[in-house]
Amino acid sequence: MVRFAPKKQMDNARPVSQILNRDWWEENPMTYDWEGTLRIEPGTREWYEELDRRFLESAYYAKGTDGSPFGRFLKREHVAGKEVLEVGCGMGTHAAMLVRAGARLTAIDLTSRSIEMTRQRFKLFGLSGRVEQADAERLPFQSNTFDLVWSWGVIHHSSSTEKCLAEIRRVLRPGGRVVVMVYYRPSLVYYLHCALIRGIFLGQLLHRSLDEIYMSATDGFYARIFTKRELKSLFEKHYEQVAVEVIGLKAELFPIPRCRLKAKMEEYAPDWLASAILSRLGSMVVVEATKRRVPAA
Repeated sequence: MVRFAPKKQMDNARPVSQILNRDWWEENPMTYDWEGTLRIEPGTREWYEELDRRFLESAYYAKGTDGSPFGRFLKREHVAGKEVLEVGCGMGTHAAMLVRAGARLTAIDLTSRSIEMTRQRFKLFGLSGRVEQADAERLPFQSNTFDLVWSWGVIHHSSSTEKCLAEIRRVLRPGGRVVVMVYYRPSLVYYLHCALIRGIFLGQLLHRSLDEIYMSATDGFYARIFTKRELKSLFEKHYEQVAVEVIGLKAELFPIPRCRLKAKMEEYAPDWLASAILSRLGSMVVVEATKRRVPAA
């Protein structure tokens, strides 16, 4: 049985940095509405369906070999009948996928809005799972509780990604799997969009660092970025079968502001071509690994 620490205890333990982080995401929830064109009442069935459509349309890189949405990373054999923890459920898109794949799901998020919206999604669509507010830096679970921990685009926004990873490792059972996506450093976004265009052409490097330029261009109160080597050093001591894959959005191929032209360029860019480029220079990196049954010496 999955047990939570008392909420008051979690609030008292949370560092100021995470309070600031939480407040940022309460004000800026991820709804994939970058152009401000979503005109559907939040919390309705139609609203959730449109959120999912927008997200999955951009996630061409995650299709399974059978064409299933997110089948490349969300493998049913690792989910069905398993105790699964999602760290950072947002508006509940992945939470719904995990439940439909057969997970016995516990989903957490730092913000009350995400918890409210994910619970509402589950109610509307008849899904079952436990959805609670919690901090990934201090997971309120006993050790060796989950078979799979899933976290997509979340823990790089924490004040300490390392604490999140340590907590994920603690709550995973030996032989359990982790799938996390974080931001990737040697990417088109980092060097082309931020360094060349913003930093050099627009002169921002004259008064701020490249990392500060990157932070201002992305979302979140914090936004850590990692190389493959850094990620492997974080995982390989405690995990085996560590796989690291770079992915990216088609929007990253075209360093111009969002507009109809850019949308058309993304629409007509072939998946195979985007994958060929962004598998090396995409803005995101996915780590899949299995927790060692016997700790490494």
